[in-house]
Amino acid sequence: MVLRKPDYFGHFHCLAGACPHSCCEGWEVVVDGPTADYYRSLPGPLGDRLRTALQTGDGEDYFALTDTLRCPFWDTDGLCAIHRLLGPECTSEVCRSHPRFIEDYGSVRETSLCASCPEACRLLLASSTPLTFPLTQTDEEGEPADPWLLPLLAVRAKSLEILEDRSCRLYSRFAELLVFTNAAQSLLDEEAADRLPDLCSTWTTPAVCTPPAGDGLFPHGWEVLSGLEILGSDWRTLLLRGKEAVPGTVPAPLLERIAAYFLFRYELKAINDGDLLGRMQFVLFSALTVERAASLLPLPEALRLYCREIEHDAENLDALLWAFRSDPVLSAFSFFQTLEI
Repeated sequence: MVLRKPDYFGHFHCLAGACPHSCCEGWEVVVDGPTADYYRSLPGPLGDRLRTALQTGDGEDYFALTDTLRCPFWDTDGLCAIHRLLGPECTSEVCRSHPRFIEDYGSVRETSLCASCPEACRLLLASSTPLTFPLTQTDEEGEPADPWLLPLLAVRAKSLEILEDRSCRLYSRFAELLVFTNAAQSLLDEEAADRLPDLCSTWTTPAVCTPPAGDGLFPHGWEVLSGLEILGSDWRTLLLRGKEAVPGTVPAPLLERIAAYFLFRYELKAINDGDLLGRMQFVLFSALTVERAASLLPLPEALRLYCREIEHDAENLDALLWAFRSDPVLSAFSFFQTLEI
């Protein structure tokens, strides 16, 4: 099996009690089935405490938050009581894996670190060099690969190449990504995925036509985000100030890395439903939103809030993908209007 991770992955270590925004606060902790069964079978005072804290709803076990919006096992020193008393292997699967997102694509496994985690966010923004995703090979056998896997890997490799061509202005690269992805989407729609590698190898930078006049993605984009599920009051406050936000406050190399972060995680997901263009729109919308939010907040906080609210909520992700298909103000024309600024 081939493993792929961002180049800073090996430097990640949980900050534990020193974390300024603990993942044990603000989110109900989902407990996987085997771990919940173990907790229910555990004798003694800790077992009693675990059984009292466990709740079940919508077919899932979880720890409900306390009145102070904390996991009931998050101690005052910022450490986990379960981790301390039973060991890390006895915590829930989500606690062991966070902030990692792991995706299996047959013979390829990809792992990323969600920038909702302050330390993962710091590592992403700690360099201005192009973000890379090194490969390692293991003896583990994966599942048979989907026929679209290799063509879509070629598309993503070309997308990263376009994104990281620093001889061009970053917004021009964003516009080219939309044109390139639209061409790739057309081949997918024609059931001609086998022609995607040829598209990638022969692609030349096109002349992007000037779009008709219009406001672009914003301020309407803030209204769309305000209509999604909102986790924290700090995000709600930012959304209310969205009309004050302006572009241009993030250095291009860092905004490029942010776009590469989203591109790595989301473009290949088109293997599931063929919505390659929608995912590229999501990648660019995310980068442009964070760029504007960074005019109101420090960049790490703007990125962390966006990732916390959007990347950890499947319904919010699906709603945005639907909006790119159905909302005229979030169409490709609006992207081009925004990128002409």
